[in-house]
Amino acid sequence: MKRTLFSSYLDGVRLNAAGESYRGIMKYFIPEFLTALVLYSLVALIDASYVASLKSTADYAMLSLTTTLFHFITKIAEGLSVGTMVLCGFYHGKQDVTGMVRAISAACIITTVVAFCISGGLYLGARHLYAFLGTPAELIEIGVPFLRLRAIGAFLMFMFFMVSGFLRGITRNDVTMRCYIVGSVVFLILDYLLIFGAYGFPQYGLQGSAIASIVQYSVMLCIALAYIRKSAILASYSNVFSVSIRSCADAMRSLCNISWPVMGDKAIFAITRILLASYIAPMGKSALGAFGVIRDIEMFAFVPAIACAQVSTFLVSNYMGAGDPEGARCTVKKILLVACFLVGVLLCVCSYYAYHIVHWFDSQGSFTEDAVVAYRLLCMLSMLDIVQVILSSALRGAAQVRVVLGVRLCTLLFFSIPVLYATAHVAFQSNFVRFMTLYGAFYIANGLMALWYVYWFRTGRWQQAHV
Repeated sequence: MKRTLFSSYLDGVRLNAAGESYRGIMKYFIPEFLTALVLYSLVALIDASYVASLKSTADYAMLSLTTTLFHFITKIAEGLSVGTMVLCGFYHGKQDVTGMVRAISAACIITTVVAFCISGGLYLGARHLYAFLGTPAELIEIGVPFLRLRAIGAFLMFMFFMVSGFLRGITRNDVTMRCYIVGSVVFLILDYLLIFGAYGFPQYGLQGSAIASIVQYSVMLCIALAYIRKSAILASYSNVFSVSIRSCADAMRSLCNISWPVMGDKAIFAITRILLASYIAPMGKSALGAFGVIRDIEMFAFVPAIACAQVSTFLVSNYMGAGDPEGARCTVKKILLVACFLVGVLLCVCSYYAYHIVHWFDSQGSFTEDAVVAYRLLCMLSMLDIVQVILSSALRGAAQVRVVLGVRLCTLLFFSIPVLYATAHVAFQSNFVRFMTLYGAFYIANGLMALWYVYWFRTGRWQQAHV
C-alpha cells in the first residue's frame, strides 16, 4: 500500500535515509548561498536604496517596474548562456577543437542577433512598452531615458553571458566568479557617484544607475576577453572568426535545441511577474513602489531557496546518473526541509522588522503602511513558492526540463492570465484590496505548480528522462 504524502516525506528527511547527508548538503549550500546573495539580492538592494535616497517615489517606482522587466530579459540571456555552456563543455570534453570553434562561433552569432534585436526593441520602443504595461503618463517620461540606457547595458549583458557560458563549459567558472565580483564592486561605486553626484561627478539621479550598469558589464566583458586572449590553454580556440556561418549551422541548431527549453522555462516564470506588475502599474506610483519593495525583500529572504535549488539540480543529476533514484528522492526532500527552514526564519525576521525595512526605501511614507501589511500577509502564501522552486530544479536535474516548461506554460495560460485579467477588472473597495488579490493570485499559481510537481514525483514519472 502506498504511503501517505506526509509519512513518505518524513521517511525521506530522516538522518539515516538514503541520499546526501545534511552535512553534505550544507557543504554545497554555503558557497551557492554566498554567490546568490551577492548576484541576486545584495547588489540590487543597495542600488534600490540609493535610488530611494533620492526621496522620489516616482523614481523608485520606475526602477521597480524596469527591474521586473529586466528579470525577464536576464532569463533569456541565461538560457542562451546555459546552451553555450553545455555545447562548449561537450566539445571540450571530447577535445574536439574544430567542434569547439564552431560552437563558439554559433554562440557568437545567435547571441549577437538576439541581443541586438532585444536591445534595439527596448531602445526604440521604450515609450510604447511602458504604455503597454499600463504605466501612468507622468511616470513614462521618467522611465524612457532610463530604459534606453539600460537597453545598451542589456546588449553588453548578453555578450558577457555568452562568454561566461563558454568559460563555464571549459571548466573556468572561477574566472566568471571573479568577473562578477569585480563588476559588482565597480557598479556599486559608480552607482553611488553618479546617482548622487559625489566627489565632483555629475549627478544623473536614476539615470546614474543605468550608466553604472553599462560600465559594469563593459568591465566584466573586457576582463573575460582579456583572460581568453592571454590564456595559453585557450590559444587553440582563437580562430573563431575564421569559421563561416554555413560550417557552424549544425552547431547553431544544437545551441537552439538546448537553449529554448531553458529560456522558455525561465522566461515564462518572469512573464508572470511582468503581468502582475502591469496590472499594478495603473494604480499609480505608490502601488508600484510597494510592489518593488515587497519583491526586493522577498528576493532577499528567498536567497537560501535559490541556493538550495542550484544544489538540488546538481545532486539530483548526479544521483540519477549513478542509477540511484531513491537517493535523489530523499535528497530532494532533505533540501526542501533545509530551504523551508532557512527561508522561513528570514521571512519571520523580515516580517518583524518590516516597517523599518520598508521605511528605509520610502522615507516619505508614501506606501510604507500598505506595503508592511501586504508583506506580512503574503509571507504565508510565499512558502508555496519555495516548494515549486526546489521541485522544479530537481526535475531539471532529472532531465525533465520540458515537463517544467509545460507546467509553467499551462499555469500561465490557463490560470495566471485569466485570473489576473479578471481581478484587474473587478470593482474593489480600495486599491489595497485589489493589490492583495493580484499578488495573492501570483502565489496561488506557484502553489498549483508545486502540486503538479509533487504529483509527478509521487507517480514516479520523474525517473523517465526527457531529453
